[in-house]
Amino acid sequence: MVNFCPECGGDLKFDPASKDMICKSCGLFASREKLEELREKGRDQLKDGRNTLHDDYLDWWQTSKKEKQNR
Repeated sequence: MVNFCPECGGDLKFDPASKDMICKSCGLFASREKLEELREKGRDQLKDGRNTLHDDYLDWWQTSKKEKQNR
């Protein structure tokens, strides 16, 4: 398991008393399952952002030179 915080990128440490992970930087306190959910959510948002950029670039590429100059 990767030991970085999905919120701030800080170092995560395991707390044996609560059996949760704690971020030393931002104080995030979450179970391993919750951390995985947060990471998955972040991956989905990144993927959506890349798809949007790709679609915008594709639209630009397919326009004529005159239309590009008018933008």
